[in-house]
Amino acid sequence: MNYLEVSYISSACGKNKYEPVDKTILTLLARSNPKLIKRLLIEGGYITVVNENEKLYDKQLKNIYSKYKKNVTDVTKIEDIRDEIIEKLKSDNKDIKDSDISKANEFLESSLKKDCGTNNESSVIKRMKYKKGNNFMQRYNFNDSWELRGFHDASIDNAVIEIKTRTKFSNIRKNEYDLYQIFGYLLTMNKTKGKIVQKYQDHIFDSDEMNDNEFGLIDISQEYWKTKFETFKNELSEFFHYVDYILGDIENRFNIIDSIKEIDIPIAVLCNNVPRNVNNNYEKLIKILF
Repeated sequence: MNYLEVSYISSACGKNKYEPVDKTILTLLARSNPKLIKRLLIEGGYITVVNENEKLYDKQLKNIYSKYKKNVTDVTKIEDIRDEIIEKLKSDNKDIKDSDISKANEFLESSLKKDCGTNNESSVIKRMKYKKGNNFMQRYNFNDSWELRGFHDASIDNAVIEIKTRTKFSNIRKNEYDLYQIFGYLLTMNKTKGKIVQKYQDHIFDSDEMNDNEFGLIDISQEYWKTKFETFKNELSEFFHYVDYILGDIENRFNIIDSIKEIDIPIAVLCNNVPRNVNNNYEKLIKILF
C-alpha cells in the first residue's frame, strides 16, 4: 500500500507554499518507481555526476555541525551559531570556493531551524505537563490504496498537541498548513480534539480560545471545525486520486521541472555513485533513491 506522512498533508492539499504539491508528488513517485525517477533526475541534470577527485565539504560540515545540533534551543542565537560554523569551515579550508560556502549556509539555515524546533519540544512538553508522543507510528487506511502515517508530538487529556517553534514573534499566527497537519493526526488517531501550541523564546502560546494568532482548541465534533475537517478530507481524497492517475504513466503525466526550483539545481551530486552535497529540501527524496 502507498503511504503519505501526516507532515506532508498540508503540501498535498496545496496549503503549504514552502512545500509545493508537485515536490511531494515527486517523492511519492520515487517510492513507487525509484529506478525511473533516479534516471530522469540524472538525465535532466537535477542530479549531477562529479569527478571522484573533486573536493566536497558536506561530510566535514556535518561533522562540525554534529557538535552543535543537540544544543540549539535559542532562536535568537541561530545566526551566530551559523556564522561560527562557517568561520570554522573556512579556517580549516583556505581554498574553499564561494559556491561551497553558499551550499553550507543553505544546509545550516535549514538544519538549525529544524533542530531548534525539535530540541524545544521536550521543554514545552515538560513545562506544560503534556504526555510525550513520538513513541508510536500512527496509521490510518484512507482508502484501498493509500495509508496515512505519522508520529504526533504530544497529547493532554483527549487532545492531540502539535508543537511549533517560531523564529520570529511575527510568526506567531494561524497557519492553514499547521491546521491541516493537526487534522491529519486527528484522523490517524481517531480523536476529535487537537491544539497547535506555539513557542517563541520563553513564551508559550496555548490558548483554548481562538484569537488573532491562535486557533485555540480545535474540536471537529463542533459544526465550525467539522465543516473544515470534511473539506480537508475531500481535498486529500482528490490528491490521492490525482497521484494514482500519474502512477499509471509517470513519464507522460508528470513533469519533474515543475517540482524542483531552478535555484535548487542540482539537488545532489554523485561521487562514485554516492550522493553528496544533498540539498536539505530534497533529503528524503535522495534517501529513497539511493
